[in-house]
Amino acid sequence: MLKKGLIQVYTGSSEQINFAPFGLAVRASGHKFRTLITCFEPHELLDGAISAASYLDTMIIEHSGIDKAPDAFQKARQAALAGDYDIVVLSHIIPLINQGVIGLDHVLALMEDKPENVELVLSGSGAPQDIIEKADLLTEMVVSGPQETSIENKGTIEVITGNGKGKTTYCFGRAVLESCLGTRSSMVQFIKSPKPYGEVKALRKLPNLKIMSMGEGFLDLDSSGPKKKHMDAAGRAWEECLKEVFSLKYGLIVLDEIANATHYGLINPERVRDMLLLKPRDLHLLLSGRNAHSKVMAAATTVIEMKEIKHPFKKGIKARKGIEF
Repeated sequence: MLKKGLIQVYTGSSEQINFAPFGLAVRASGHKFRTLITCFEPHELLDGAISAASYLDTMIIEHSGIDKAPDAFQKARQAALAGDYDIVVLSHIIPLINQGVIGLDHVLALMEDKPENVELVLSGSGAPQDIIEKADLLTEMVVSGPQETSIENKGTIEVITGNGKGKTTYCFGRAVLESCLGTRSSMVQFIKSPKPYGEVKALRKLPNLKIMSMGEGFLDLDSSGPKKKHMDAAGRAWEECLKEVFSLKYGLIVLDEIANATHYGLINPERVRDMLLLKPRDLHLLLSGRNAHSKVMAAATTVIEMKEIKHPFKKGIKARKGIEF
């Protein structure tokens, strides 16, 4: 059970689905937190979410059309108020609030009345000011370029960057849904060290997706730059990355926090750009991390910036097991 549940809001002007809440739910399941995800609008990876939930007994997926959305909200509301779940995700609910399908006052009342130990997550474009004001964490997703959400014979390259929360969880959530639809996937983590993070534990129950945490953890920089252990670890991760990319085994590969690695000089960004230009035609790549290099973004088909509007860390709330790691 969470000691402190917050209100997270993922919004923006793009209609593209934000997969961060799905990644959060799977990570939380690794620590045995129970999550209810109510999907208010269908998307092409919904079947992947339903499949993922069939492997994870701590994650429940509910979905409805617009005609049944008010009833679906009331069901999710009752579950949240009863404390039946540690996390309640209202996926893509915000457009329905703006359309008047679900009453704004009802949502605000839920945000006000939810139990202290329940995490509430809302997503969708165009969050109203009243919801923004009540959020503890607010991330704005800004999408540039083609808004691709399926890798079928596309081979797209998505760079997920920015100073806001949700970059890794977006990539992880996307990879989980794709892999549960049968796409063989891999995730190489350039900064995280091999520890039993929630996502690592959860993947033991899921098909078609492996994760390799190859970093040395927090980048403890000094005046001369990154320490040798980080340089060596990044070198090993890069070599493994190249093997994965050119192995022709995968449909999707996540290069998690590779932007951090290039920003701090652990990996040459021109080598990353060259790899993107030479990658297999049908392979879909997701590259995450703050401060993505301009040459890498120029080679991408889509750039997604997660903008920090609000973050609970600034209020002194530390990273929480099952939510942030």
